[in-house]
Amino acid sequence: MSKKNYLICIVILSAFLNSCNRDEINSPPAVVTISSKGAYILSEGGFSPGTSKLSYYNKTADSFYVSIFNPGSLGLYPDGLLYDNGNLFVSEQGNFGAAGKVYKTDTNGTVIMSGSAGVNPYSMTIANNKIYLTNGPANSVTVLDKNTLSIVTTIGVGIYPQEILSIGNKVFVCNTNVFNGGTDSTVSVIDATTDNLVATIPVSRNPTALAVSEDAHLLVGCPGDSISAVIYKIDPAALIITTSYRNHTFGFSKDIVSIGNNEIIYIGGNIYSERNIVKYSLTTRTGQSIIPQPTGGLNYGISYDNENSRIYVCVAAADYVSNGRFRVYGNTGSLIKEFIITGGITPRRIALKK
Repeated sequence: MSKKNYLICIVILSAFLNSCNRDEINSPPAVVTISSKGAYILSEGGFSPGTSKLSYYNKTADSFYVSIFNPGSLGLYPDGLLYDNGNLFVSEQGNFGAAGKVYKTDTNGTVIMSGSAGVNPYSMTIANNKIYLTNGPANSVTVLDKNTLSIVTTIGVGIYPQEILSIGNKVFVCNTNVFNGGTDSTVSVIDATTDNLVATIPVSRNPTALAVSEDAHLLVGCPGDSISAVIYKIDPAALIITTSYRNHTFGFSKDIVSIGNNEIIYIGGNIYSERNIVKYSLTTRTGQSIIPQPTGGLNYGISYDNENSRIYVCVAAADYVSNGRFRVYGNTGSLIKEFIITGGITPRRIALKK
């Protein structure tokens, strides 16, 4: 089952199992001073309080901190994670159909401010000093002032928007589908200077990934249905598709990352399952599987450290209830280190601290 559909199911169920909000405040972890380069890792969590974790990998010391969020625990299903100019931004979905929440923290994970925002906000990006949040059930994007987290406006887009990315002052939004409902196959484009919807670009079914290529074009990954997959390259100025990459041997599930030499990596598989990690050449249009699907788990999120040529991978347990893992791989897919995220379920997002 795809992550989004799984989460919709469990969020709906948790709305019946929990009261209106689940913002338990547990004893805060010891404050960790983070001054070295590394990566923040966000675990979505599950039904139990405290299973959503904000962790940190210190690549200089090769050390891992399981829980750095202060104070207490994150709420229901945090999914958005951004590092920007000395601050970390985290969004959480909350109960299905209800308002979510956004946190602004310092580099140590200590909350500076927070506020309610959107309807189940999933992913976010920053443009023109504003935060843009996708609201799946509301078919919209919420715009926040980056400094105050106050709501600027709400912009209607396509069906169940999820992934979002900005290039300059253009904001691109993946419109997907409603669980057991309508589907969408478009990317909405917002002008961040006016906050107006300026274009809708048709793509293949269920766009689930956005990235920037080496030549500063937008890459849009679509798993399609269970057997088809396509990655589009779009001119972010002209807002037109310039080329497409089809017939992927290892399938496509989500998460595209540019790694240099006109190559990308992504999570293969299909819309229902995240499997192996694939290195793909945009020049030769050929790919190779470099990291297999972990035994009893899923490759759930990826990032790339250009400085050390390291691939960072979030591994979720296939049962969605066991501890997640964070893995560090070499450029060719050799496993270097693994860390267990004790008490952290379904690690999803990675934000690099450079």
